[in-house]
Amino acid sequence: MKLTLAAVVFAFTIMTLNAQARSVSSTCEVTKPSRLAMDQRDDLRMTCLKKQTSRLSVDQCLKISNSMEYSTNAEDSRMVCLYDLKKAATFNDCRKISKLMEYPDSGDQVRWDCMRNFERKISKSQCLQVAKDMSYPANRDRAIVFCEQELR
Repeated sequence: MKLTLAAVVFAFTIMTLNAQARSVSSTCEVTKPSRLAMDQRDDLRMTCLKKQTSRLSVDQCLKISNSMEYSTNAEDSRMVCLYDLKKAATFNDCRKISKLMEYPDSGDQVRWDCMRNFERKISKSQCLQVAKDMSYPANRDRAIVFCEQELR
């Protein structure tokens, strides 16, 4: 049986891609030498992340988020860490995620969610700390009023 150079290269490529797929599915790591474009690598990470939401802790999820190469993809993956994991995020996890958000809009949205979702579990001073972290002055002012009026 004669193998041509093209057949050998094709077989090697298939074996390499299969090995990379196994690596991605178990750890969500995609390396730059994989010859995929940045958005393709991020897409693989996000697909892997979404498939493993039942097994990941918030810290493991954030580690994957931190490996994203596009900041918008990192923001989206942090939202998965906050809302989609089987083990719900704690107030401290929520605060950590809010501080990692790169864009003021999304950071303030997460801060609002932290205050609303945990309003029965946090103290007034904890609420005010989150309120003071708001990026936009109008959000900060409104959040302070929320904490003053809604929490005892």
